[in-house]
Amino acid sequence: MAFISDWTQIGSDVFYRKHELYTMEWGGGINLGDFMVAAASYGGPIALTRDETKFTKTQQSGKPIIFVFSSSGRKISSFKWMSGYLLCLGWSRSEDLVCVQEDGAVSLYDMFGTYQHTFNMGQEVKDTQVQSAQVFTSHRETGVAVLSKSNRVFIVSNIYEPRTRKYPDIPSGVVECWCVIREERHTNVLVSQGNNLLLLNHLDQRPQALYPEWNEPGGCIVEMAVSNNSRHVALLSDTGKLWIGSSDIRIKYCEYDVKSQVKPKQIAWCGTGAVVLLWDMTLEVVSVNGDATSYYLDSASHLVQEPDGVRVLGSTAHDLLQKVPLVVTETLGIGSMAPGALLLEAAKGFQERSTRANDCLAMIKDTLEEAVNHCLQAAQHEYRPQTQKMLLRAALFGKSFLPEINPDPCKKAIFTLRVLNAVRDYRVGLPLTWNQLEHLTLPVLLDRLVFRRFFPLALQIASYLKMPESDGASRILAHWACYKVLQPSQKSDEQIAKEINSKLGYTPGISYTDIANRADQAGRKQLAIKLIEYECRAKEQVLVLMRLGEDQTALRRALQSGDTDLIYTVLHHLRQKLSSGDFLMFIRNFPVAQSLHIRSCRELDMEQLRDILVQEDDFHGQALLRIKEAYMSNRTDMRQASLQGAAELFRKAKNETACQMTEEQVKLVRWQVRLEDNQHKPYVNKSLYDTLHQLLIDGQIKEAEKLKTEFKIPERRYWWSRVLAHSQAGHWEELLNFSKNKKNPIGFEPFVDACLKNGNKSEAQKYAMKVKDENKVTYLIKCGLLEEAVKVAQEQRSASGLSEVLAACGSQHQALQTKIQVLLSDSSLRN
Repeated sequence: MAFISDWTQIGSDVFYRKHELYTMEWGGGINLGDFMVAAASYGGPIALTRDETKFTKTQQSGKPIIFVFSSSGRKISSFKWMSGYLLCLGWSRSEDLVCVQEDGAVSLYDMFGTYQHTFNMGQEVKDTQVQSAQVFTSHRETGVAVLSKSNRVFIVSNIYEPRTRKYPDIPSGVVECWCVIREERHTNVLVSQGNNLLLLNHLDQRPQALYPEWNEPGGCIVEMAVSNNSRHVALLSDTGKLWIGSSDIRIKYCEYDVKSQVKPKQIAWCGTGAVVLLWDMTLEVVSVNGDATSYYLDSASHLVQEPDGVRVLGSTAHDLLQKVPLVVTETLGIGSMAPGALLLEAAKGFQERSTRANDCLAMIKDTLEEAVNHCLQAAQHEYRPQTQKMLLRAALFGKSFLPEINPDPCKKAIFTLRVLNAVRDYRVGLPLTWNQLEHLTLPVLLDRLVFRRFFPLALQIASYLKMPESDGASRILAHWACYKVLQPSQKSDEQIAKEINSKLGYTPGISYTDIANRADQAGRKQLAIKLIEYECRAKEQVLVLMRLGEDQTALRRALQSGDTDLIYTVLHHLRQKLSSGDFLMFIRNFPVAQSLHIRSCRELDMEQLRDILVQEDDFHGQALLRIKEAYMSNRTDMRQASLQGAAELFRKAKNETACQMTEEQVKLVRWQVRLEDNQHKPYVNKSLYDTLHQLLIDGQIKEAEKLKTEFKIPERRYWWSRVLAHSQAGHWEELLNFSKNKKNPIGFEPFVDACLKNGNKSEAQKYAMKVKDENKVTYLIKCGLLEEAVKVAQEQRSASGLSEVLAACGSQHQALQTKIQVLLSDSSLRN
């Protein structure tokens, strides 16, 4: 197998392979040794700018240009660096370019050169300047660490929420090298100074000295590297000794002599099993067991540390160096007798119609399922499509003999490999491995494709993997639409809006509001207006229309929605935006909105309501408003004036009834004011009948008579008022005298009821015999006069009356009960 020739054995059973990912499309004219290079992990973009330390400054030297390429060397963007001296470049986890300046300012750009934001590492850093900086990433965040020229370390753990932390001061002297060790809850810094190795923690007041176990003590550490998981560290001394161990320096894995006093250009971890040292044209790989091998390069290169390997970025080629997974070694290794290798051989024999297929299958009859899984796993870790196909065919061949095996792992392997092969294409330039994709996840991969504007490929992958629309098609199409509105076009805004709608339709999860907002931010207001017409959510549509200044359309949409709160939102916006007169003229064309505004003003804004009513010549509404204002005032003179004004407005409205009632109320207020002045008791704020009632309770009979005459209170109502007031006030003598009036329009029943209600049964008994004949029995029973009730019922020869009395009798009236029963037996009684 030709591809096995790429393998290099390190130690007894460990192999490493270095295979070419891309031939760089930027051509061979770029010498990476003259550039400051920053490449994002997970196959991310590459940033290049000239290294000012490699050139002599002249007066003609202009501002440097930062170039951004894909991993295949395709140019993505370029922009001129217009800020201060650029000290360090790096990439965030979300693929934003991080630029650190000598004065401590940190600027962020996206891969297309669009400026994001800038923050500063603090005033002390600005004053003392930065001598070196590092951009580091953790599982979730990206941070920046700087070493100032005063030997102080400052760290921002999250560049999107910058908060600078100062670390303990490093003793004076030259710092040879340093690195950041990111742990789950805190960040440490490892510093080499002279023969000392120091650990800095922001919780400590001074550095902590560490003592690696060297075979030959002495020497200064000149280069160091930390693995991606921050659990392992490699230290290189100036004597050429490489120390590999745990990041806390407590455990030593090995010590290796690189046999060179020349400091390497770069040192990086290849996964967690080996350390890679890069010189000008030589690459040396040292395993944690102390075994090593070398590779020779054809140009100046740069190492990009990955979780499962290291990428070697050269001027003409881009390679991936990684440990060959054990399952691949067992399946593809020469002379291997592992189940996967035998299944692969059986599949080849079957294609060649050879009898060795049966022989190999017989050897793995009991481990056939294991062999299928090994072939699938080996295919996952292969980069060449031909090798993938060979291994997948072998897996499918073995699967055909296992009808009950779960097909899902096989489907997942095939689908995922197709996705990986698609994004690895040089036109896309994302050289992800299977392990990297599992860590990155498919949604994040789709996000990266969308951000790179590979919308068709992202849609194809989402459709191929049958992803939910919310995570797949709808999200991708929304990003496409936001990108499209930013691009210059010869088409009209209406055509662009229709084109976007034809693609997006009303797919769940797509917000035309976001697309319209993006168009507005790009200065394309008319396009934003056209786009927001397709928004289904009335509230979002109205809010955007208001922000775009389309007030009339916003109010119309709010009215069509029938949402009262939304209509009030638009009205509130218009009131703040327009003058009072313009606002009233505006809503005059929308009767429903005007009606809602009037209702709101009745509760919150009387002045605005008056303006509306005056504008509309609504005399009736103005009169009602004057009445409301009258009773909101505590001053009786103002109340009378307001009521008088209301009466005049009712007259203009040709509502004579209301006018007359209002004038009567004015007259009543005057009466109440006079009564208060004379009686020194509260009468104002009472109705006519409450005023009459209060006068009667207060014993002001003459005043009550005058009030009755003045306001033409009906006789029956007046009698009722007197009965209730006298009984409530306990004026029993006055009530008795009043009952003797021969012109009684209400009868004596109210007298009895009023006395009983106020707890005076004896007074009630005085009137019980005066009630109407048909009610006498009932009222005598109410007054407790049962024997009299029996007599009346007997006189009336009423069986129902006697039965009513019988029902009211208690156990103490047994004799009366017997008498009633005897009387009820009389057949001459009426029912």
